[in-house]
Amino acid sequence: MKRILLFAILICLAGYVCAQTGIVLQGTVKDGNGKPLPFASVFLNQTTMGARSDESGGYVIRNIPPGWYEVIVSYLGYESQVHPVQLEEGQTLQFVLKEKPGMLKEQVVRPDKDREFYLAMFKKIFIGEGAFAKECKLMNPDIVEFEPDIAREILRAKAGDFLEIRNEALGYNIRFLLQHFEYNPRSGYSMYYGNPLFLPMQPRNKVQRKRWEQNRRDAYRGSSLQFFRSLIAGTQREDGYTMRRLKRVQKDKGVVIDAPPDSVMQIIKSPMFSRNVSFLSRQEWPADSVLHKRADGYVLRFPDLLYVVYSKEKEEQLYIQKYLRSNERAGPQTSIMRLLEPEVRVDRNGNLEAPMNVIFENYWGWEKLAVMLPLDYRL
Repeated sequence: MKRILLFAILICLAGYVCAQTGIVLQGTVKDGNGKPLPFASVFLNQTTMGARSDESGGYVIRNIPPGWYEVIVSYLGYESQVHPVQLEEGQTLQFVLKEKPGMLKEQVVRPDKDREFYLAMFKKIFIGEGAFAKECKLMNPDIVEFEPDIAREILRAKAGDFLEIRNEALGYNIRFLLQHFEYNPRSGYSMYYGNPLFLPMQPRNKVQRKRWEQNRRDAYRGSSLQFFRSLIAGTQREDGYTMRRLKRVQKDKGVVIDAPPDSVMQIIKSPMFSRNVSFLSRQEWPADSVLHKRADGYVLRFPDLLYVVYSKEKEEQLYIQKYLRSNERAGPQTSIMRLLEPEVRVDRNGNLEAPMNVIFENYWGWEKLAVMLPLDYRL
């Protein structure tokens, strides 16, 4: 009997070890001449999973949960690569990087009297303005280059290497490969995207570890990541989310606009859409009106815009002071989602295949890098 019991325990332990091993991604990183590129960064976009290539250009990333990912490969002086991949079993990927043109040319740095102004604006849009943003620091601001378009009132920014951000609120060092940054101060429109790698910090003591764990839970609850996962699980109502259809109609002088059937006029403050009238549906949308099951995953598809209310947390006071009247009381967190394509794929972990095709407004639009969590985060 003892032998049988011991055998069963060993089988269980072996199964546990196999389950913890996960998927292995490996391969090499070389240049166009076949020369290995040691110490290249290879990581899964917006996760804690990554590696550096060794002297022979080889890399190994272990313990990857099944799902859809973007593999990011970066090496200073070379063009980075983004490789989408569906990981269901171990894979080998070989990367050949191209050298960036003009890297050997001497760069002339000219003083810019407006740089500090642009840098402050950049950090406000990139990192955020909430409570957690006050505990974030951009460690290498000198590598950020600004390209102001005075005529169009647009500020663009770029960086030749990873931006290094230290987030003391959530306990992560973030290496962010910036791909695009654009901001229009007059309209308030901003868009940036890139490829972050999250490196968990080591807590000094139990108190700091517990604080990070609580802050991560607070950042996750009410986030777009939790929302997508709730839709997939069918628990959005239980988790505090309700959805309704929002329709915007441009105002024309002297024209009376009637509300569509089953809708009411909704005043939504936004400098970008001050010439529009918004109509909010009275009826809630079920999950299957927004998220649609496919054989290989899910897609987001809905007409007009999606109005999402998260009732389990109030809006941050700093958000109210910036966008609403300072004497208004905090209400439930309200966000608006707009698709730039008819459909946007979502994997079973709630990860967007093309996040640049989804625009967030209101509360999710206000929350920035300071509250961003890696996609492999779980409560």
